[in-house]
Amino acid sequence: MKIKRYAVFVTPKQPMSLWTILIIWFCLLQPTYLKTDVPEPTEQKHQRIHHHQRSEATSVHVTANYITLNKYKFRHKLYNVTIPENSVGKTYAIPLAREDIMGIAIIPGAEVKYRIVAGDRDKLFKAEERLVDDIAFLAIRTRTSNVVLNREKNEEYLLKVRAMIKYNLGDDYISDETETTVHIRVLDRNDLSPLFYPIEYAQIVPEDMPIHRSILRVTAEDADLGVNGEIYYSFLIDNEYFSIHPTTGVITLNRQLRYTESSHYNLTVLANDRGSAVNHYNHQSSKAKVSITVEQVNLHTPEIYFKT
Repeated sequence: MKIKRYAVFVTPKQPMSLWTILIIWFCLLQPTYLKTDVPEPTEQKHQRIHHHQRSEATSVHVTANYITLNKYKFRHKLYNVTIPENSVGKTYAIPLAREDIMGIAIIPGAEVKYRIVAGDRDKLFKAEERLVDDIAFLAIRTRTSNVVLNREKNEEYLLKVRAMIKYNLGDDYISDETETTVHIRVLDRNDLSPLFYPIEYAQIVPEDMPIHRSILRVTAEDADLGVNGEIYYSFLIDNEYFSIHPTTGVITLNRQLRYTESSHYNLTVLANDRGSAVNHYNHQSSKAKVSITVEQVNLHTPEIYFKT
């Protein structure tokens, strides 16, 4: 709408009122044309709405791709954990590197479910999820069953764990999967006793054998690992004539033998693993019998007497 300008002439004989001053200001200072609301053409309006909807859809799609490609991934392709053998049900594996997060970073509202898909033929383990803030932690534990871990049977497992993620973003429904591998090393427990083979030894020694000479060696084996598999030998009852090396099991003569004093000795050898020495509540030992026979030696030369 066009507004015309009007000039107001005031003579000295006509005093100016306040209203007159306002009219002059409005006519001289306001723009010639005033803006008015013009209805938007229908076609232009439809184009604007369609462009806005496409922008929103693109934003949702980009956000969904960002979540899928960047958020829902394990930090590592392989995690190393340990768990003791003979563990009872619901014993959790412990990561070797505590600074590593075994799990997935998620966005609020996401649902994560972990499942073991390979490597657990005997169904010994279970995967659990623990949601803490924006992290869905992965926990591996033993199942509550009568089957226990036996390191001597299988000392390691490679589990393939799959994460299934669900998330609603606007009108879009996101479903994604990602996988990682968990390497479980079964820790040894001192659950086995040393075994002698054979369990009985016999040796014949001459009574004139020099002292500090080796007589025989006993041998025991332990299938446990580390200190639990290291063996110490000793006599059940100390004997002044013989000694045994604590790690080699070699029996040595300490005193000169006399057939006339004793022609036979029965010794009992103990084999204790080192784990028994460290953990006094878990003693593992075994015994072996050693029979030593003293052989008489002609120590005196014959004397010849002549009769006259």
